[in-house]
Amino acid sequence: MTRETTRMKTLWYMGAKTRLCEEFLDGAVRDLLSPGGTLLDACCGTAAVARWFAPGYRILANDSQQFSSVIARAHLEGDGEWTQELDRLEPQQDLGLAIRENQRLLDGLVPKALELEDSILSQVIDAVTGPDESPELLDRYRAFVSEAPLPDGSAADMHISSLHQPLAMRMPELLEQRMQDPSKAPALMCTAYWAHVYFGIRQATRIDSIRHAIDQIPMDDPHRCRKQTLYLAALLHAVSVSTSGTSHFAQPRSIARDSELVAVARRRMIDIDVQFELALDAIRTEWLESPRLDGNKVYCSDIHRLLEAGSPLDEEDVDLVYLDPPYTADNYSRFYHVLETLVEYDYPQLQTRGGELTRGRYPGQEKRFTSDFCSSIKAEDAFRSVARSCKERGASLLISYSTDTGLLTRKWRNLGDENPASRFRNMLLEYYGRVEIREKTLMHSGQGDSNRSVRELLLLCEG
Repeated sequence: MTRETTRMKTLWYMGAKTRLCEEFLDGAVRDLLSPGGTLLDACCGTAAVARWFAPGYRILANDSQQFSSVIARAHLEGDGEWTQELDRLEPQQDLGLAIRENQRLLDGLVPKALELEDSILSQVIDAVTGPDESPELLDRYRAFVSEAPLPDGSAADMHISSLHQPLAMRMPELLEQRMQDPSKAPALMCTAYWAHVYFGIRQATRIDSIRHAIDQIPMDDPHRCRKQTLYLAALLHAVSVSTSGTSHFAQPRSIARDSELVAVARRRMIDIDVQFELALDAIRTEWLESPRLDGNKVYCSDIHRLLEAGSPLDEEDVDLVYLDPPYTADNYSRFYHVLETLVEYDYPQLQTRGGELTRGRYPGQEKRFTSDFCSSIKAEDAFRSVARSCKERGASLLISYSTDTGLLTRKWRNLGDENPASRFRNMLLEYYGRVEIREKTLMHSGQGDSNRSVRELLLLCEG
């Protein structure tokens, strides 16, 4: 198997499983599952683990977030006919015309803003890093960003700024129309919600245009659904690696300091089309160089509902469930809300506090999934529920967690338990006859934190 083809980062993500697969997870899975068996990656995230094991096992993958399920589907679901189609795929033929038309319409909504941004970003970088410093240029860019219209129809200086016209004047009307009918052209959700926040305005218009074109693939195309999944996964990659935030979308980056402004400017010069094409090539290469077994399936469900009787999983014989839940109180739906909203593309109402939009431009709380694994009160019951359901389904269970930073293990330690890993094992022994503990030290970085040494915990449950 060619392992290099599975090293592509599908997203900037808060997990660390890619580098653990070969030296830690691989041995555990092979000890629990015979070649050709069925593995359920229950909280698949970027599908790093599922992709690693796909050449040797039948894979079922699941995640509660739609964007994760799209990525997993693009990398896992397919057959010989689809592999042949991938080899002769023509993205320009599928998407080019619709991209150009949507871009033309968006160009007409913000012509001056696009022209100014195209000329100023490289100058902003030179103003700090070049021989002739120009603080006035930095302030000009800050003013440009501050004058952007807001999705609620307001802008601090809209009455004096013409840079974002006619979009600023028409924003309430355009968004109201699209909330009623998200398919209306031009597609402009990213431009309206996140331009000058997580992306440059040029980047935002390209994201909207590619996303629109994906929906326009003709209904009579026999490969329409798989093409849409493939192109959407590639777009999600391009969006993730192009954000002018850090590595997620919990908060936009401040441009108050010159160094931060330059960092943002560099990110906003990233070409969305180039990143989209690179991601497409990487996914196609992975398929062609690392063939999958037949019958892979991807679900988008809360893991507890998926494991309950009466779910689509009843049609499957699952040999091993791999559970890699969130370790901390941070719900991923906050950190990746932009990706989730781009998949749905439904122009949601954005959350407000004190009558003003949040800096993070989140959709309303009702649109954001919350996991029981992110609650110190609910986490233990969540693990018990999974273990009980897996045992009832006759499946072995492999759990990844952190001895040091896991919400549950840290809670137990704070309550005076000096060996939380052993307590974890004893809990799982209530459901399985044999539970083995394996631990490995690795360097971990969280949301912008510097690398620190943590102990990764594996719990192998069978019998």
